[in-house]
Amino acid sequence: MLRSRLTLLAGAMLFVVANTAAAQQKASTRKAPKKGAVKAVVEREANPAGPFARLTSLQRDSIIDHTRNLLGIRYKWAGLNPAKGLDCSGIVKYVFAKLGVELPHRAAELAKMGDPITKDTAAMVPGDLLVFGKPGKRISHVGIYVGDGKMIQASSSAHHVVETEVMKYRPAGGLQWKGVRRIVAIDSTMMQNEPDPTQPKH
Repeated sequence: MLRSRLTLLAGAMLFVVANTAAAQQKASTRKAPKKGAVKAVVEREANPAGPFARLTSLQRDSIIDHTRNLLGIRYKWAGLNPAKGLDCSGIVKYVFAKLGVELPHRAAELAKMGDPITKDTAAMVPGDLLVFGKPGKRISHVGIYVGDGKMIQASSSAHHVVETEVMKYRPAGGLQWKGVRRIVAIDSTMMQNEPDPTQPKH
């Protein structure tokens, strides 16, 4: 009788030890991808939360072309596909993805990325993000600056993607221009390998 009880007790202890080890192994397995992802971001050096995506000046300027190609695309809330429609943050995500920069699909999150820039078109460069929101509330609208005092945005009131003069823009719904975020930095080491646009092509 005593022997059988000891056997059962030993078996129970082994069961507890085995399950504890399995749980610890499972927990460590869950944490590993997160560490790996962080390492990948550091190695890539193209994470705008870092704070900048590193692009050449030619890549940065291509943002204008990529964005203007979307003019006239219909507005669609939560839209990410130009064939079906885009919303304001959908345009940002789509354009920057073409340059290998992954961004969130939320204006409020985009408004926290990169560095703040003065709300002055003289200080802004193509690729800067203009963010808008109601007083005292989170950011709910975003546009892409394309130079010459203009931005491109998906307008819910116009029902499509439009180009707008920044200083004349009066957002609908009581939105206010809250600020500018710069998420693109020009990488000087990459610029050394850029072709000289003044030289003839061979």
